[in-house]
Amino acid sequence: MERGFSNRHDWRTLAAAMAVWTAQFTILWVASIVFPGQALARWIALPCTLLAAGTLAWLYLRARRPALLTTPGLGLAIAAAGTLFNALPPLVG
Repeated sequence: MERGFSNRHDWRTLAAAMAVWTAQFTILWVASIVFPGQALARWIALPCTLLAAGTLAWLYLRARRPALLTTPGLGLAIAAAGTLFNALPPLVG
């Protein structure tokens, strides 16, 4: 039998990962509104994205490296993908 979705009830890690993603998105969005088409928006995006990625890595280690098919693991994976995707437009161009 296949291993199904395991629901380990670590909602704090999930909520923290989503909060990191939301904060990073908000900061990048505000930077692109305040400094449209300027290099300063890119300079804000890079450290913000690195900080968000580092925070997600810290949450991953703090949660004792959860498997992808758990609540914290899936939340961290979605937040990491969203964080990297949010960084593409400001950094590329």
